[in-house]
Amino acid sequence: MIGGRQNTIKRYLIHALMLVLGLVAIVPVYVLLINATRTTEQINEGISILPGRGAFNSTSEEIYAYWTTVIAEKESIEVFSEEEGEELTEEEIDSLLENIGQKLGEDNGIAVYLDLVLTNNPTPTLREVVNAKGETERYVIRSLVESRSPRIAILNGEGDLLANYNLSNNTQIFVEDGEIIKKGQMIVKTVTLPNVLHNWRALTGRGFKIWQGFGNSAFIAICATILGIYFSAMTAYGLHIYNFKGRAIIWGVILLIMMLPGSLTFIGFYQLMASWRLTDTYFPLILPGIAAAATVLFIRQYMSSVLNKELIDAARIDGAGELSIFNVVILPVIVPALAAQAIFAFVGSWNNYLIPAVIISSQEKATLPMMIMYLRGDIYRTEFGGIYLGIAASLIPIIIFYSFMSRYIISGITMGGIKE
Repeated sequence: MIGGRQNTIKRYLIHALMLVLGLVAIVPVYVLLINATRTTEQINEGISILPGRGAFNSTSEEIYAYWTTVIAEKESIEVFSEEEGEELTEEEIDSLLENIGQKLGEDNGIAVYLDLVLTNNPTPTLREVVNAKGETERYVIRSLVESRSPRIAILNGEGDLLANYNLSNNTQIFVEDGEIIKKGQMIVKTVTLPNVLHNWRALTGRGFKIWQGFGNSAFIAICATILGIYFSAMTAYGLHIYNFKGRAIIWGVILLIMMLPGSLTFIGFYQLMASWRLTDTYFPLILPGIAAAATVLFIRQYMSSVLNKELIDAARIDGAGELSIFNVVILPVIVPALAAQAIFAFVGSWNNYLIPAVIISSQEKATLPMMIMYLRGDIYRTEFGGIYLGIAASLIPIIIFYSFMSRYIISGITMGGIKE
């Protein structure tokens, strides 16, 4: 009875530990994804566990022309009727001031575009579009690198400023430059983009070529993963099946290499690549993955537990060659081990930053982790939403690759292997 209670306690402790470790792994990723749906202003407000306001839906707002013109202060003006010495009432003073304001054009103004240029300019901020009714509307296209926001000002007849409106992206302008408008008339309609789309434009609108980084990283990661897994499996197969002189020495060297930290050999590796003139190429990022000591160790240990040598002998009797046996017979049996190591290899290659940053010098060959580091520059310093979205986007291929390969692990385990 005591032993059963102890086992129950141990089970609960293990479950609690797994829950804590899962939260430690998931919470940072969750916070990252949430911040990718928030604007910079919302991120500055503090941490949130929910997506930001307007994360996935756009909002619109109509702006009407309103202003206040002070003709005179009632406390500093004395108004008398035609009959000398008779002071007017307060209602009569208000009516008189209102009439004076109307005579001065208080309810009319002139619309003037400020910091707005048409499409014939190399960097236009204003574009004319014909809507479905055949009416010409003007849209504001604000460049993300501009320091000043486009504006519409309303002036009176003497050129004095009555009102000033700052505009944003996706603003529709319904008045012409120089048009006389009345107070209360709608002049613009602003459309606020969803936070995710706004962050994406902020991310890609300043020279951040994310698709180029995706392509470069995907090419390197896929090639390194395929070559590394295949040749590591072949090495493990040779060490496990064939008996030859020096096998124990080779196995010991592999274990020794696995114990050495990568930073210890980094300088020598760079000098070797420089002497072979392979810097600023992808070869140093792909070929070293073939010699993956940890992958060889894992696959060999897996083979020792599931692989039956009689299966290989049967294939030889049927006339199969050694390479055919490995490709047709062995690889399907060790699919779970290959899938598990493929996940580690792909994630390691995709997230690799140090070696590409030293080897690659061309901007067009930069990997996505290298580009992510560019977000720390001055032009992205205040665009936290775009930065978080860029980091979150870099995780998508890892999640997709893991989801794709994990099914092979599960199917391989359920299928089982042939044991001795």
